[in-house]
Amino acid sequence: MRILRFPVYMAAAACMLPILSSAQSAPTPTLHALVDAAWQRSPLAQTLLARQHETAAARDVAASWLAEAPSLGVSERSDRWTEQRNRRETELSLSAPVVLPAQHGARRQFAARAGEELDAQLAQARLAVAGEVRSRLWEAAGARAVLAEQTDHLHHLEELAADVDRRVKAGDLARSDALLARQEVLAASADLALARGRAAETLGRFRQLTGAAALPDLQPEPLPAERGDADHAQLRAAQAAEARARAAVELASASRQAAPTVALSLRRERDGVMPGAERSVGIALQIPLSGTLRNRPAEAWAGTQLATASAELALAQASVDTALAVAREQLDHARAALEAASARAALMREHTALFEQAFRLGEKPLTDLLRSRALGHEAEVAVRQQRIAVARAHSQLNQASGVVP
Repeated sequence: MRILRFPVYMAAAACMLPILSSAQSAPTPTLHALVDAAWQRSPLAQTLLARQHETAAARDVAASWLAEAPSLGVSERSDRWTEQRNRRETELSLSAPVVLPAQHGARRQFAARAGEELDAQLAQARLAVAGEVRSRLWEAAGARAVLAEQTDHLHHLEELAADVDRRVKAGDLARSDALLARQEVLAASADLALARGRAAETLGRFRQLTGAAALPDLQPEPLPAERGDADHAQLRAAQAAEARARAAVELASASRQAAPTVALSLRRERDGVMPGAERSVGIALQIPLSGTLRNRPAEAWAGTQLATASAELALAQASVDTALAVAREQLDHARAALEAASARAALMREHTALFEQAFRLGEKPLTDLLRSRALGHEAEVAVRQQRIAVARAHSQLNQASGVVP
C-alpha cells in the first residue's frame, strides 16, 4: 500500500499546482477597482442613478407646450322635454392649457439645470465613496503594520528568552532573569493578540465597504497636479445647486401669468323644420386674469432656495480651501515625523546592538537589555506608522483636491 500511495500523492499534487498557481497569480485589486466596488454597493449611488429617470422624464415634460393634459368634452342639447320640435345640438370639444413662450423656455432651463445638478451630485457622491475607501484602507494598513511589528517583537523576545534559559542552565544568569524574560514574552503575546483583533476588525470594515478580502499594494498615491476649483466635485455640486435654484427663480417669475386654455370644438345642429343638419367649427381662448399676488408664495420660496444654495456654495468653497490647506500641512508634518522616526530607529538599533554585546559579556543586566529592546521596538513601530501616515497624507491631499481614483 505504501508503494501505491506515493504516485497518488504526486498526482494529487500535480492537480493542485494549477489551482495554487492561479491563486498566487490572482491580481491584487487596485484603488480604482476598490472604489468601483464600493460605488456599486453604495445605497446613495443606486438612489442617485435611479433619479436619472426622473430628470429624463422632467426634461420630456418641459419640452412639451402643454401645461397640463388636454381635456375632451362632449355635450348634447335637445328640446325633447320642452317644445318637442325635434331640435338637437351635439358638440365635441378638445381643450388644453398652453404654456406661454417665456414659461416654456424657463421650464426647459430648469429641467436642464436639475439634470446637471444630479450629474454633479453623482460625482460628489463618488468622491465621498472614494474618501471612505481611502480611510478604511489606511486604517486597515496601519493595524496590519502594528500586527507585523508585534509579531517580529515577539519573535525577538522568544529568541532572547531561549538564550536566557540556556545561560540560566549553564549557571551564567540567575533564575530571576529567566522569569523576567518569560514575563516579557507573555506580555508581547498579549499585545500580539490585541493587534490581531484590531487588524481583523479594520479588515472587516474594509471588506464590508468594498467586498475585497485583501488589501491592495500599499503604495502612496501620486500627488495631484495643480487643479482648479472647477475640477472639484464638491464645488461643482454646490454650483449646480445654485444654478438650479436660480433657474427656479426665473421659472417662478415667468409663471406669474397662469397658462391660457385653447379649445377647438365641432358642433352639429339639427332643426326639426329644416331637413339635414348644420355643422360648424369653433375656436376658443381663455386667458386667466391672475395677478402677481397669486404667485408671490412660489416666488418667495424660490428666492429662499436661491439664498440657501448661495450660502452653501460659499461654505463649500471655504471648506475645500480649508481642507486643501490642512492636507498640505499634514503631508509636511508626516514627512518630517518620518525623518525623525527613521533617525531615532537607527540610533536605537545601534544602542540595542551595543547592549546585546554587553549583555553577552556580562557587563549589562537583562533589565537594561529588555528596556533597550522595548525602546527599539517602539522606534520601529513609529517608523512603520509614520510611513503609513505619509501614504495616508497623500490620499488625504488627493481627496481634498477632488481626485477620484
